[in-house]
Amino acid sequence: MKKHWLFIALFCFVSATYAQKQEPILFQYGNDVVTVKEFVNAYNKNNDITKATEEELQEYLELYINFKLKVKQGYEEGIDTSETFLKELASYRSQSAQQYLIDKEVTKELLEEAIERAQYHVRASHILINCPATATPQDSLTAYKKIIDIRNQIKKGKISFFDAAVKYSDDPSARDTYNEYTRRWQYGNRGELGYFTVFDLIYPFENRAYNTAVGEISMPVRSNFGYHIIYVQDKVPAISKIFAKQIFINDTLARKGAMSTEAKTKIDEIYRQLKSGRSFGDVAKELSEDQATKDKEGALEPFQANRRPGNFIQECLRTKQGDFTSEPVASILGWHILKIENIEYANPNTDHGINYIKNKVSRDQRSHKSKESLVKKLKKEYKYKDRNKKKAFKFLAENIPANYFSNPDNTDLSQLNGIDNLPPLFTYADQVESVADFASFISRFQGMEFHGDLINFLNERFPYYVQDKILAYENRNLENKYPEFKELVTEYREGMILFEINTIKVWNEAIRDTVGIMEFYETIKDEYKKPFDEIKAIVITEYQNELERRWIEELKQKYPVIINEEQFKAIIKK
Repeated sequence: MKKHWLFIALFCFVSATYAQKQEPILFQYGNDVVTVKEFVNAYNKNNDITKATEEELQEYLELYINFKLKVKQGYEEGIDTSETFLKELASYRSQSAQQYLIDKEVTKELLEEAIERAQYHVRASHILINCPATATPQDSLTAYKKIIDIRNQIKKGKISFFDAAVKYSDDPSARDTYNEYTRRWQYGNRGELGYFTVFDLIYPFENRAYNTAVGEISMPVRSNFGYHIIYVQDKVPAISKIFAKQIFINDTLARKGAMSTEAKTKIDEIYRQLKSGRSFGDVAKELSEDQATKDKEGALEPFQANRRPGNFIQECLRTKQGDFTSEPVASILGWHILKIENIEYANPNTDHGINYIKNKVSRDQRSHKSKESLVKKLKKEYKYKDRNKKKAFKFLAENIPANYFSNPDNTDLSQLNGIDNLPPLFTYADQVESVADFASFISRFQGMEFHGDLINFLNERFPYYVQDKILAYENRNLENKYPEFKELVTEYREGMILFEINTIKVWNEAIRDTVGIMEFYETIKDEYKKPFDEIKAIVITEYQNELERRWIEELKQKYPVIINEEQFKAIIKK
């Protein structure tokens, strides 16, 4: 009796404490409590408490008490401290944290942008002038002026875009090259990239292509490779697959747009037979020079728009379903007469399509925009300062050994003489980041070739380092900043504990305790009037229920439960 009054006194004390915080307690178990808010939130996850009957609430209260008792014992037994447990919990937390480590508004805009772009295929060609991210400002300006000059020549009609690509582009695929290994020529694409859609190419390039009108040449756009100018040739509804047949004639002149006399004679005969009404399949079987398709009446495997040259796709789109192309289509191998069986167009606005795009946006280069936007806000929130960056970079440039990045070197950059005497590289919130820490980060790039000035390289890497540090700090503090995130992780942790403790105390125990099962069977066999082997599964299930009932009784003795009936009645009335 004395012990009971001690618990009531403790309950009243805790209730008073929580009342000061305006969080009324529903029940206490041992030294822990559950507030009305926690109980109501838990119930509302799968139900509507405003529609619940008193009986339903009473039943849920009993289940929730049992849940909290089991979890409490799980904590005391250290279930949440095993390596396997911590690894799984960390994985879940990491996944759940991602939505807090981006700017949701920017992510929403990127998703809407990607869905819009997924409705189209763009055909484009480009010219590249190399300019690495580590290039000096002077080298960057030189590259920019060069590509502007090329663009001006094209705009004034002094040279075609494609001839300029062959003459000036630093993309080697633009020109014919001889492969010494295969002893064959690889024919250049003259800057042609064909048709592409969202996610097919790097984001800066995609951005400029989709924002340039058909027939126009873009202003230069910078990527990790350098400066590009883009000639947009076409924009069409997004294609899923093209189903076509072909009759192919070999001709080495086709890649240059010319046709040999022999090829012309063959092609004229093919068109004569097709126009006379002979079936495309029969003509393909007899006259096509593509051994892979002629025996299949010329049938090609269904293909996507980005799997064939631009002129090939363009002729497919110009030709009506069931018709054949009015003129043969040139390729680097010869001439193709195509019959269009069907064209399936893409619809990105389905649930599957939108989920696919969401996943791609989160993993694509464009996701950096969302992180960059959040970091910008966090810098302001955490009063970020980097007043000593210039001095630090000058020190590193002068003290990092020559050729450190291109040759094996055991120098520990964080231990450079005098590095610890430098002021902090930057500060934010209660964090101080040293130059030595940044030097350790930079050492990861040893073995990477880069062209340009070391200080430019440090400047290029620095924003990524700052972003990683600030986002890591934000990640560590999510539970403090966002109560709903803390609740989410706690809920998952306690769900894991419940599963493990139930497995140990009930499920495995019922299977392991063969003596206990047989003793229990003796107490219930008159209800079933069947041999044990015939109702073994039923007996084990009922024995598990019995073990759980006994266990709950033990837990209530160990952690006495006191319910605030007044608060519970208030919940019922609501």
